[in-house]
Amino acid sequence: MPLPNTSNVSTPLAFGYQAQISDGVTDILLRLAVAPGRELSITTAPLSAQQVNTAQVPEEFRAEFGQSYARSDLSGGAGLDQAHQRNQGPNDYRRFFDSKGVDVFSNADDKGKAYSIKLLHDTELITTRASSEVEQHIISHEDVLYVAQGHDIHYSSDNGDTWTTTDPYAAGPGYDVTGMVLGGHILYASLNNGTNSIVRKLDLDDIPGGWSNYMSLHSSHVYTGLFYIKNYLLAIDTDGHLHELDGTSSPPLIKDLPSGSYWVSLVDGGSVILAASDDGYIYSIKDDTTSGLILAGQTYIEGEEIVDMIESNGIVFFSTSQSSTASGKIGRVYRATIATDGVLYTLDQQQLIKQFGDENTSVDRSPTAFFSTRDQLYFGVVEEGVGLGSPEAQLYTIYLPTFGYARDIYYTGTHGLVKGITSANDKLYFIVDQVGVIKEKSTYVDNGYIVFPAADFYTAQSKQWVGGRLYTDVVPSGGNVLAEFANELNSLSAPYVRNFTTLTNAEIQGTGEEIPMVNVIDRWLIPKLTLVASADNTQSPEVYSYSYRAFPEPEDVIVRVPVNVSDRIERPGKRAKNIPGIGRKLFEALKKLEGKSVILNLYKPEETVRGIVENITLPVQEITKLGSTMVFCTIQIRGQRQNVDTSEVSSLGSLGVGQIGVYRFGV
Repeated sequence: MPLPNTSNVSTPLAFGYQAQISDGVTDILLRLAVAPGRELSITTAPLSAQQVNTAQVPEEFRAEFGQSYARSDLSGGAGLDQAHQRNQGPNDYRRFFDSKGVDVFSNADDKGKAYSIKLLHDTELITTRASSEVEQHIISHEDVLYVAQGHDIHYSSDNGDTWTTTDPYAAGPGYDVTGMVLGGHILYASLNNGTNSIVRKLDLDDIPGGWSNYMSLHSSHVYTGLFYIKNYLLAIDTDGHLHELDGTSSPPLIKDLPSGSYWVSLVDGGSVILAASDDGYIYSIKDDTTSGLILAGQTYIEGEEIVDMIESNGIVFFSTSQSSTASGKIGRVYRATIATDGVLYTLDQQQLIKQFGDENTSVDRSPTAFFSTRDQLYFGVVEEGVGLGSPEAQLYTIYLPTFGYARDIYYTGTHGLVKGITSANDKLYFIVDQVGVIKEKSTYVDNGYIVFPAADFYTAQSKQWVGGRLYTDVVPSGGNVLAEFANELNSLSAPYVRNFTTLTNAEIQGTGEEIPMVNVIDRWLIPKLTLVASADNTQSPEVYSYSYRAFPEPEDVIVRVPVNVSDRIERPGKRAKNIPGIGRKLFEALKKLEGKSVILNLYKPEETVRGIVENITLPVQEITKLGSTMVFCTIQIRGQRQNVDTSEVSSLGSLGVGQIGVYRFGV
């Protein structure tokens, strides 16, 4: 006799079958042997700690169940979208995704203070230095600011509160300053009138002594930049010439670019001078003891125009632009090292740090005006997009110990490119094209945010996010720290418009105690912190760390099913029937399913479980004083509940539940 299955039994319940098991090949209908002491059970599989240890910072090492995701140092910089991924970088444990208005580098490493993040300072236009001049340049020396706007140069020793004007070339009022550079305490300035150029100099230790010629007029040459490198004064002009200025009116030519190409930047690369042109080439110029400055190699950056360049601690940083389909420019910042075989010098190990904009960019987002301090680089980028409200001239910074980048101070309401950056008295100053000189204030921005990478502990399964911690210093009056979270990855793309859920709003102090999270079940968690300054903007909250904790979300269930493997067949409403050997045959068929993937359908209760048959017990004979002898075995299946709609009847219009209401006449 064949074993009962869904092919030869059309109405299983009517014939006393309460379950069906199938591995895709074998299909068996089962009679259950449920009774006191041998119950049918469906239980959640025991939770176990995740095998992958993701703890990297102190806040993630806790003697409690579950796993924690935390950050207590953000000096690794921005740009990390997922906290847990293969091939992590050495600084990923201290990186974040994005920020605005938050200072993440000022207390990093050896600053002599516990690491914390706080708000950045606000900015303002120095009204006396507001200008729409095309030619604007800024430089500083011993905390004195020097600003060239048009023909004149202005200087200030009190952070831009008062200014003194000096005329670098009184004999040529039609000449505008096109470049300024320092050689020790000597300030050199190049000027041109659109046809001819001249270079003047001023001893900053003797400003009343006035300006004098470094070189007389260079006819028919229009200087657009001035550089002082390795004791050489170098000038670039509009016809693609690079000159070594020697004080004469006919300086020697170092390199002549092809027609239509222009020099954009020169830097001291250590072993060589690096000169960048807008056609994508970076030339290496060596100081030869017999021949002077000579070419010693070149590097081509394909498909991009070079915008600016700087060197710091043996690393070369350069920025590029590429036209977009929306008539804007995509900007990129790279870093590289100088490689040499003893003869040629080229840039090697070029690595993209950050891209600004995409093919839909409609403004010029070229990174401009590199400026370096002891441990940070700065450059300017125009920001424009959803959530900003208005365009901004945004400074970015690169923290040299980790090469991490982040947004820094910004000025709102302009598409103007940043034309120059400097610092004086520990404050930043920068020039915005068609606007003028912008000053870093001593007060803080109203608020700023920082968005952290999405965490999933290397698993795709949902987690129960059970609590979060926030540790801050005492929050100043009127300020607060808002801790929020989201569970969708698209929250990373626009954190200023996406909905985040509040964990806590610390208005006094974040003590680090765990704050419960209720019914937060998802694969991802994206934390966000918003810092709000004091009522008068003179103080900023400081955040030391945050963390979130999660449990694994139970997905597996364990089903224990007692199955009747007797030869005696009990049938509803009918006399029992003995079929010799049918029980053994059924047990042998079930035994073959051990270790296989199966689907178990229970008709009462209505459940479908897909999983693995973990074990099948040997048949047990139960003898009772009353009733028939029972032989049963127990099947244990570990798997997951399936959202499969099943019904006890094939049609409510047929004879059965739909018409008579008695289940044994149904399917």
